[in-house]
Amino acid sequence: MITIISKKTHTPHKAPRTTDNHSAFFELCLTITLFGSMGAITWAIRGTAGWGGVDGTVLPGMTWGLLWYYICYRNGLDARGIVLWLGLGIALGGELGYGQYVSWIQGRFHAGENILPISPWIGYRWFFLCGIGWAAPGGILLGWALSRATVRMWIVRSLLLVLLLFLLFAWPLVDRLGQVCLRLCPDLLFPHADLGLYSGELDKHLSRTVYTNTQNFFVFIWWLAALTVAAIGKDRVTLTIGSLLGFGFGLGFMQSALWCIGYSYAPNYMDWWKMWELNAGFNLGVLYALALFWARRNLYSSLSKNEPFDKSSKEDLSFGWQKTVFLAFAGGLLIFFIGFEYFFYTGLFLTLFYTVATLFTMSGKRRIIDSNTISERQKSISLIFSIFLLLFLLFHGGSERAGILLGLYQAEAVDQYAWPSARIFLFAPFAILIVGVALYKMWRIMRNGERVDRVIRPLSRPEYMIDLMTLIGFIGALSIWPAKIGVLYAFFIFLALFAFCRLERFLNNTG
Repeated sequence: MITIISKKTHTPHKAPRTTDNHSAFFELCLTITLFGSMGAITWAIRGTAGWGGVDGTVLPGMTWGLLWYYICYRNGLDARGIVLWLGLGIALGGELGYGQYVSWIQGRFHAGENILPISPWIGYRWFFLCGIGWAAPGGILLGWALSRATVRMWIVRSLLLVLLLFLLFAWPLVDRLGQVCLRLCPDLLFPHADLGLYSGELDKHLSRTVYTNTQNFFVFIWWLAALTVAAIGKDRVTLTIGSLLGFGFGLGFMQSALWCIGYSYAPNYMDWWKMWELNAGFNLGVLYALALFWARRNLYSSLSKNEPFDKSSKEDLSFGWQKTVFLAFAGGLLIFFIGFEYFFYTGLFLTLFYTVATLFTMSGKRRIIDSNTISERQKSISLIFSIFLLLFLLFHGGSERAGILLGLYQAEAVDQYAWPSARIFLFAPFAILIVGVALYKMWRIMRNGERVDRVIRPLSRPEYMIDLMTLIGFIGALSIWPAKIGVLYAFFIFLALFAFCRLERFLNNTG
């Protein structure tokens, strides 16, 4: 949930947004520009060698999460518990495929050695469903992190999360569902099913179509089920944000795919796929900015009704250690699935790091460890780990291109997540430094008598956010070098820094 750090800090920022629509609109435009520009860069990084679908999508997710936290902090609000779940939720969508839809919107359907005509609208329809699947997990998990819930509702949410993980990562299950769909409703999901293409042994194109369409369709059904559960439980937050991000990015995903038509008319003019990624990241960033705007407005509305959103909220104290155990293992499970496909042991380390650190928030003398202390520790550990994970994965993936540019190894040596000794030596110093700083920060959080603000506040200074955005821009330029489209990375980092500085000045004037 978003809570109030202190009424004294929050009140000056709240008043203009409830009385002056011009101020609210100006701040929203700056926030949209900031989220969209950083989303464009990080989403394009995600699609570069060095990062896979799921682990790469952590980069935009955690970036949006930290921007969300920072803007809330500057408005006197506490959103430490939001960052990790926003980043992990959107990352799950990275497991969904869509590559063959590019040829579909160009009117080409591959079946073995043959190319059949297909209506481009079929490709756009599947881009729409896939876009929902990419953003839906992030929207639903973000809604869960923002909303109140009973123990019974958390049990239902846990079952939904497990079901989603099965749909994304239990590949034999998806294959089995695909075979069932081929028998029961082939015309619904699979183009040209009336031609009998899907009988017998399938070639790689048709096999990919069956798997991809089945997975995208059932994740879409999962999204509808999660929204239905939210509606039944009167969870307006999850219902609103889940609908906004899911449906909105379905449209945004479909729109950004238009860039791929460029391959039909000017295939060598530029990297049209990278243009698609920049556009898609910008679109989703805009949606997260709108979600932040709505979440804060919803908070103000709840405060006007005297609902308990401040730190003394009973919701924050009702779960105690049970909630921390749930967050430790749920978060650990999500982190494990980020890396198990490409870097199993590194992913296992990240999983254990987060799980143990979160469980450790319950340690200490019983007389000083209460539910409120556990909750505060857990939120701070979650924020620190989110920053750690973003930096770790930035350098982890960036080490591939850095070593190539430095002449330490050839591109073939690091294909498919390979780690030659030179890459290990290149990444190791950064990894040791990042892990060491994270452990030190967590130790300070856990130390008895240490005030949380002394550890968290330095992370919320504007110069640190500027440093982070500049670093992300540098990694982006490194990952695409020497392609000429890298000039757009410079353009978007300029827009992001411009919007951030203007937003910072606006918040200073308001406060």
